[in-house]
Amino acid sequence: MLQIRGLDTYYGESRVIAGLDLTVKKGSVTALIGRNGVGKSTTLKSVMGLCKTPSGHILLEGQDLIKMPTYNRVKSGIGYVPQGRDIFPRMTVQENLELGLRAKGGNPRGAKSGKIPEYIYELFPILPQFAKRKGGDLSGGQQQQLAIARALAADPKILILDEPTEGIQPSIIQDIGRAIRKINTEKSITVFLVEQYLEFVLNISDSLYIMEKGEIVKSGATEEMNAAEIQKILTE
Repeated sequence: MLQIRGLDTYYGESRVIAGLDLTVKKGSVTALIGRNGVGKSTTLKSVMGLCKTPSGHILLEGQDLIKMPTYNRVKSGIGYVPQGRDIFPRMTVQENLELGLRAKGGNPRGAKSGKIPEYIYELFPILPQFAKRKGGDLSGGQQQQLAIARALAADPKILILDEPTEGIQPSIIQDIGRAIRKINTEKSITVFLVEQYLEFVLNISDSLYIMEKGEIVKSGATEEMNAAEIQKILTE
């Protein structure tokens, strides 16, 4: 589905990602974990074309995205929820969702709520209740649900999530975990996420990559990974 091959990523003159190889299989939930500052979020930004990537390849279903602008990567089938959620706080919940329709080439002007896929409201039932509320008035957990829903409105092939549990209360984390599983199993949407909450990752992912200093140091099927060993890598 998504293949990263020999990727180098730079911030200014500093190389942050060094020759990265990573594969997200179609239909999987794949997680990338590691300590702060090792390059996890930079990897996702590289996939989205938000960082300088002078060498390597990023293939989505065989199409190399490396020179493609961000908006075309979205149209190619990537839904992206960045760290911090990045919703539009002065726009209503409904208006935020309609931006997702625009991302896939639709015209949300005057769009009715029925144009948003109904399953999104089923995943996040709080959203239709707050349709006219400003995004900035929502709690952190509600904003995260809105951000994921907005990405789903663009009908992506793959959903990329950066720290979806960050700053969110445990009950909402469980809701988001259930939503991700439904997105993956019932809608056949591949999921690639960066996360530091190890228990969440172990419960939700099929495959796991561990990153240190811009490189993958361990990878494999999640069920075959040793949680204590992973925790040691994350805390050393």
